[in-house]
Formats: sequence, C-alpha cells, structure tokens
Amino acid sequence: MSRSRKRKKRMTQLLVIAAAVFVLVVIVAATILLLKNVKKLKSITLTPNFAETELDVNQDYVFSIKGNPSKAKLKSLEYNVDDATATFEKGSEDGTAVLHTGAEGVVTVYVKKDKVESNKITLQVVDQARKAEEEAAAAEKAAEEARLAAEAAEQEQEEATAAMLVMVTGDNVRMRAEANTDSEIVRTCKKGETYEKIETVEDWTKLSYEGRECYIKSEFLKEVTAEEAESAKAELANKAEETKKEEEKKEEQKTEEKKEEQKPAEQSANDQAAADAAAAEQAKKDAEAAQAAAAQAAADEAAKAAAAAGTVTINCSDGPAQFTKAEYDYFVATWSYTGMADEMMGHHSAAELHNLYNVTH
Repeated sequence: MSRSRKRKKRMTQLLVIAAAVFVLVVIVAATILLLKNVKKLKSITLTPNFAETELDVNQDYVFSIKGNPSKAKLKSLEYNVDDATATFEKGSEDGTAVLHTGAEGVVTVYVKKDKVESNKITLQVVDQARKAEEEAAAAEKAAEEARLAAEAAEQEQEEATAAMLVMVTGDNVRMRAEANTDSEIVRTCKKGETYEKIETVEDWTKLSYEGRECYIKSEFLKEVTAEEAESAKAELANKAEETKKEEEKKEEQKTEEKKEEQKPAEQSANDQAAADAAAAEQAKKDAEAAQAAAAQAAADEAAKAAAAAGTVTINCSDGPAQFTKAEYDYFVATWSYTGMADEMMGHHSAAELHNLYNVTH
C-alpha cells in the first residue's frame, strides 16, 4: 500500500473518532441539562391536614408541603406567618409544616423557596372554650325567652277564655230565643248569673244556655273573669241557702203555733189568762188585718177602675201612685207565684217599681 493511501485511511479513522467523541459530548450535555430541568422547582402547594374551619388558640396544626415537579428538592424553605403571636415552622416529618396558634384573630401562612411561593392559606383563630361558654349562655337565654314567651301565651289564652264569660247585672232579665223583643222568652235571669258568651249581635249578646244559642240585651250584661264568675255563683248559692233557711224557719214557727193551738183545754188559770190575752191580741190583729184587707179591696177596686181608664193606682210603700196597665200586668205576672201580687207591690216604692219595669224592658 502506498503512503498516500495509508495517510488517507488514518485521517478517515481520526475523523470517525472525532465525530463519535462529539456526538458523545452532545448526548452527555443534553442528559445533564434534562436532569437539571427535571429537578428544578416550579411551584409549591400547601395543604392543611385538618378539617377545622376555625382554629383554637394555643394549639398545633399540621400542613403538607408538595413541590412541582415531585422530584424537586424542598430544602431551605422559608416559613411565613403574619401573626406575631403565632409560629409557623418545619414539621417533625419531611414535607410538613406546623402552625402554633396565638391570640384570636385572622392568621395567614405560606412557604417560599427562592422566588417560588406556595399558595397562601388564611384561617380564623377563636378561643373555643370562651365560644362554647358564650354559646351555652346564648342557648340558656334563648330557652328562658322561650319559656317566658310560652308563659305569656298561656296567660293571654287564659285571659281570652276568661273574657268569654258574661254576668247578668239586673233581676228579671229576659233571655230570648232570637235577638229581638218579640221572640220566645227562654227564661228570666237573676242578677249574678253567668253564661258563656259566643258573640255580639248589634245590641244583643249571643250566649250558650243548656246547649242552645240564646240572646240577652248587652246592656244587662258585663264581661267577667272565671274567678268573678265563680264568686257570683257562690253568692247566688249562699242566697238560695239563706232563703231556704228562712222558709224552713217560718215553717217551724207555723208548726209550733199549730202545736200551741192543739194543747189540751185543761190549763192552769195563769195559762188560760195568757191564752185569753193572746187570743185578744190575735183578735186585734185579725181586726186590723180585716181592716187592711178591706182597704186593699178598696184599693184593688180603685186599681181596676183605673185600669179600665188606661192607668192603675198601686198602693206603694210611699203612698198611692199611677202606673200603666202594662206595668201593672208585668208586676202581677212577676209575683203571681206568691199569690199576693198586690201585697208584694205594696212593699216597694213607686220609684222602685218604675225602675224594675224599665230595667227589664
């Protein structure tokens, strides 16, 4: 082989080796650059490891720290917190941070490496013990207010129920089947009787009586409480008891008088004298009664004559007085059960009789 050919062959080999070395250098440089870019930190994510939205004072709370890419190194991080009473530092495990809270308020934390900052997390710090006490106090206050409201509502209900009772304010007040003076008279009421009010109908009051709806003029009624109704009921019962006792006493007196009349005729002279004196007194009373009866008869005749003329003269306790026939008929009907209507009229003054009629009409 000639020298020139050997020289060319050697040059070719040198060129191939040089090219191979160059390619190898390029590959190594590219690999180094790629590895460097793979480990370069692009972003940091800070995540709380707890679920609380409000943190308690003087407590520790852990956060996780993750870098992007995941192979990037997270050394030499800065731990930042904007509350001077709190601390924020690296945790006991890699990739964690711990916030130790201070006073109540708002706290913001984040981490930083070089120019790369993590997301900022803002949280509320509250004294949970004090908050629990305040909530308990608020709940207790609300319960007390609810209790007071319930008591007030109950009292209002009682007052509303009590206002539905009415009391009769006069004697011989007529209860009617309808709200007019021409309707059926259901009964004649006594002063102090109470009934359950249903509603007001013009100048009448609709009320409940023995399961039916009846009416009384509102002017003869007044609203009362349950206590007042019970008191009136007791008073009526007492009056009825007193009347019963008086009637029983009169009956006993009549029985005693009858017994006296039935005593044997064989009495001592003194007894006989006393009996004679009693008989004389009784005869005197009988004479006076006969005289009064005659006067009453004359008055009755005069009353009848006056009635024929449209008016009636009644011998009242304060003297004779003129009344209309309607008034006289009402008095007779009122006291007809006694059998002594005229005598009952005579126990009242003219003003009392006129007032009795006006109150019930």
